[in-house]
Amino acid sequence: MSPQRTSLQKKLRVAGFLCFHILIVGAAIGWAAVRYQEWEQARQLPTLRLNPLTVAPEYDRPEIVSDQDLSDVLSRLRPQFRGKQPRINHVDHALRFWGLEAEFDDPKSLSGIEMRDILLDHRRFGQVWGAKTKPLLVRNENGLRARVQEGLETSSHEDHTLATLAEVGTPADYPIVLAQGETTLAEMIQESLKSFSLNQVEYEWSALVFALFLDSPESWTTSEGQRIDFDAISERIMRQQPTKGVCYGNHRLHALVMILRVDEQTPILSKEGRQKVIDYLKGITDRLVKSQSAEGYWDKNWDGTELDLSTEQKFTPRARRALATGHAMEWWALAPPEVLPPDETLIKAGHWLVQTIQKMPESEIKSSFTFLSHAGRALALWRGKFPAQVELVPVTKD
Repeated sequence: MSPQRTSLQKKLRVAGFLCFHILIVGAAIGWAAVRYQEWEQARQLPTLRLNPLTVAPEYDRPEIVSDQDLSDVLSRLRPQFRGKQPRINHVDHALRFWGLEAEFDDPKSLSGIEMRDILLDHRRFGQVWGAKTKPLLVRNENGLRARVQEGLETSSHEDHTLATLAEVGTPADYPIVLAQGETTLAEMIQESLKSFSLNQVEYEWSALVFALFLDSPESWTTSEGQRIDFDAISERIMRQQPTKGVCYGNHRLHALVMILRVDEQTPILSKEGRQKVIDYLKGITDRLVKSQSAEGYWDKNWDGTELDLSTEQKFTPRARRALATGHAMEWWALAPPEVLPPDETLIKAGHWLVQTIQKMPESEIKSSFTFLSHAGRALALWRGKFPAQVELVPVTKD
């Protein structure tokens, strides 16, 4: 074989080797590009509605609470937080309770708009809490969020402030004034979507935000890589011990009811997922019916287990019972008919709440305002109204 022919064969072999590896590298790059595109698509957050969905009351049951009793009770629960350093958990609970439309003839009470301003306008927050107080709204690696359980100037529950703003109808493009700069509510919603974890301590208020604001039932991926949809959220809620968690587990039940009601407006659950939630809530209702006291209330052991007070240092018996009873009546007031208890159960609970709140001294109402806001809202919902639509007893001048 001539040297010239040998050289040509070597060149061909080298060329073939290079072409083969170029193809391999090209395929790898192409595969990586496709995977990156899929990853980027997975990381994309769901589209937000401009205006959150509304879940309205559907029942009007005067046998649970009369017009006069409702007016009397709600008149005792006005948001009398005008002045310096109002507790933020009082402000956001009061806003959720009364709504943006609320206005009062009581000079001590904040209107709904004033309460929202404290939460979303740092200039107003600074006026009531002082210029040296750390802002309520702060940024992290995922966006803007409200500080939680860092003092009286912060929220008491994860995403409760955001859920409040959603439930009262605040649009996603609503302007937020920060200590430095401005943004919109959408940034807070997006932060919650990115930061959300099925394993976080409280996830029920986040779930409520997603249900009201997401414009499609598509799943999304969190910053931790978890793939989330409403079936997964509901399954997580239903796996937990019923009474475990904040407010004896009732916030999770409220979240499930809200998911069901949103699913009626725009499907966010699978058919199987919806039936699982309904069956679960029926089971919860059965427990509540069996454990209701003769007087009409429930306690922290509403699931029928033995009452354990070994770690109870925070609430009096009346406070515990008002908390448990008010929360249960609130989520039932919005629940589909198939998960409701017998009329007798509702009537006894409604009457107990009315009588209990009417007898409470002002000092106890003030200290118990957060969970009494759930009780007051529940009573209004059972009359087919939001609290701001109820005519209150006029304030008498001293």
